[in-house]
Amino acid sequence: MNTEKVKGMALAHKYCLGSGIELGAAAHNAFYLPDCLNVAPSNGTDYVHERDLADYVKYRDAQLQRTGTVLPVHLVGDFQSIKCPDESFDYLVSSHVIEHSPNTLAAFVESSRVLKNFGVFFCIFPKRIAAASDALRALTPLSLLEQAFEEKLDIHGMPEADWREHYHVFSLQSMLKIVNYLNTNELGSWYIECVEETDSKVGNGHTIVLRKFDGLSGSRWADNDAFAKEFTDQYNAGKLGEALVMLKVSLSYDFFDPVKLHLAACLSRELDDEYESVEFLRQALILEPENEDFRSDFFSWTGRYYTNPVL
Repeated sequence: MNTEKVKGMALAHKYCLGSGIELGAAAHNAFYLPDCLNVAPSNGTDYVHERDLADYVKYRDAQLQRTGTVLPVHLVGDFQSIKCPDESFDYLVSSHVIEHSPNTLAAFVESSRVLKNFGVFFCIFPKRIAAASDALRALTPLSLLEQAFEEKLDIHGMPEADWREHYHVFSLQSMLKIVNYLNTNELGSWYIECVEETDSKVGNGHTIVLRKFDGLSGSRWADNDAFAKEFTDQYNAGKLGEALVMLKVSLSYDFFDPVKLHLAACLSRELDDEYESVEFLRQALILEPENEDFRSDFFSWTGRYYTNPVL
């Protein structure tokens, strides 16, 4: 990632290209992305749920108090209901919003619906200690998310208590398990571009950058020997980008393979993306914190000793 100071967030400017939408954009947490529409549950007149009218006033006033400006709402909707045709946008970005959706799997399905093929889903969500009310809560189990999806749960079925608050708590690893689950169960085709254990925008969340890729399942290698042979052939032929794509496709179905994460880190570094290489290496070390080769690479690349970041 270019280390030059970028207004907003450099990683978002790298991946969020073309025309897109942001869910729950706020003037005090702006990404400054060009050609980006704001999606919110109410614009002061229309709404997803009638209670969102009061929320609109609250968020409008908070923006005014903090920045003196208010971002306009272009589309009324939430993570489960975005009022636009299929395949409308090149990217969808959200920051600290998906945890407010009662049905996480449905949120991913709706995001896929509105994105063009190869469109980017750029999502930051809070660390479990970002809010005091979440710090001692358990991570949301996948079984609960499956149940919500089967029951078609949405905001209209939620109780008044804790209205649109944090319905779920995630770690980066639990969110990546959700992505793997969606792909494996053909509820999505999400190619994992990169992750951040600590987001590079505010620093109190995690980042996942996914790309909708309708041909993802057809690019998957069911046979590990066939994968290893083709990967080696691509690498030996100097096709480093193609070899990295192979690894990312594999990680999109099983992110928790320390060897492939380490290979993705090394290839990213060879392709001069030192920032993303460290993030892949960090994930490999989370899985194998005592792997001396991984630890040595981490120190060599960053000048720091590895410490486990998982909370």
